[in-house]
Amino acid sequence: MAEEQTTTVATPAPGGKKKLILFGLIGLLVIGGGAFAAFTMMKADAPAEEESEEVVEVSSSGPPIYQSLHPPLVVNFKDQAGDSHFMQITMEVMSRKQSVINAVREHTPAIRNSLILLYGGAVFEDIQSREGKEKMLADGREEIARIVAENSGEKGVEALYFTALVIQ
Repeated sequence: MAEEQTTTVATPAPGGKKKLILFGLIGLLVIGGGAFAAFTMMKADAPAEEESEEVVEVSSSGPPIYQSLHPPLVVNFKDQAGDSHFMQITMEVMSRKQSVINAVREHTPAIRNSLILLYGGAVFEDIQSREGKEKMLADGREEIARIVAENSGEKGVEALYFTALVIQ
């Protein structure tokens, strides 16, 4: 008598393939997100390393180099009636010489102190106009150039720019 053999084939439960695909996609998203986060963190760390090792001189006719004076300066000052006001200023120093930028970076605390003292003497009505703001920039640039020259002997602070200015 011949024995009959029965073969059972396992069939996936309804929706099993969909779950497998879904878990695969979630896994890819997690791996991709982790890779993106790692790349972003490595990219953010790279400029800090380059910044500390950068000592190359750039000629005075080269491209402009900028140095931020972060965090923003917060200055209190008065108007003509004697009422108090506040100013928050974010600024960038520009030079074409890396040695000047290095000196600005090295002497940032002294620069920030001098700018706070300088701008603390401003009069509210005087700085409301464009001319008043341009005078603030010119006076600030001269102050930064003086501090850099006194402390490092470097000359070449070409410009000072507001990147944010809030006056209340």
